[in-house]
Amino acid sequence: MILLGNLVANDKISRVGEIMNHKLVIIMLFLLTVCFTSTALAMEGDDNPIDKAFATDINGAVNTVEMNYVAGKYMQAWKAEMDNVAAAIKKEYSYDEDKAGIDNYTTAYEKVADAAGQVEWLNWSNLNENPKYRSFGTGAASASLFAKAQIYKQATFNLLNTYQGRSGSEPEKCSYTFTYSGKGAELTRLRENQ
Repeated sequence: MILLGNLVANDKISRVGEIMNHKLVIIMLFLLTVCFTSTALAMEGDDNPIDKAFATDINGAVNTVEMNYVAGKYMQAWKAEMDNVAAAIKKEYSYDEDKAGIDNYTTAYEKVADAAGQVEWLNWSNLNENPKYRSFGTGAASASLFAKAQIYKQATFNLLNTYQGRSGSEPEKCSYTFTYSGKGAELTRLRENQ
């Protein structure tokens, strides 16, 4: 009887955990919506090293291979920057529970980025076909990667606002410098190797 009671209790705990995970994703989606206005203002300008480095490549990609390549590199750059800002914030925290909050935040954004990428694939497909046999347009991959990049970019700026908001009367304490120092996708290299 005790064993049965433990199994029921464990099942309930497991279900509570699943519900909490779903609630976390819903909360993160809500926060994305609420934070969009302030983040959109921060993102209006391209005054960051990633957008500056990629501007020429994004505008210069002329075929599917190039667009996929540039979009993939752009997405990787924003994902890495999000992770770097999160690591900087976590260094400010003393307690593992606080650090776990940042991990949960970035994990939730990764899920949102994946969902945004999947939705973008749908925009490039024939929705009247069975999903198992559906074909996608040639722009689907790059559109999906750019959608994911935008989510990571938004997450990065939200984290930057959090990090810099902690500075109070000591703004130099929580100043952040982008770690990205690349030259974009370096599309000319891809063209030279083709």
